[in-house]
Amino acid sequence: MNLNDKIGTFRVISSFTIRRKNEFFLIGELLEGSVKEFNYINIILNSTLYISAKISSVEYIEMAHDPKIYQLLIIKSLEDEMNDILFCQNVGHENVYITSSGMD
Repeated sequence: MNLNDKIGTFRVISSFTIRRKNEFFLIGELLEGSVKEFNYINIILNSTLYISAKISSVEYIEMAHDPKIYQLLIIKSLEDEMNDILFCQNVGHENVYITSSGMD
């Protein structure tokens, strides 16, 4: 990941998948910068390894008994394997970087 390409930091609260649609979802809030459709999330695994995925859509959601508005990042995968890889990372209560380019 090229940190010069970083345009935002997103705090993930939770993640889930809808396998039938090959969609992976991240619920959270933008801590800094910006996020939009066709940007990339970057999940850091260690100091030299990360997973990059293109954001298909950004939605704004509300939760019961919580006055905050959260963002829902949607990643539509063409392959079942990518959806499985993202889901198995168990992303939650951590930051991911938003970049304007990445690996599809």
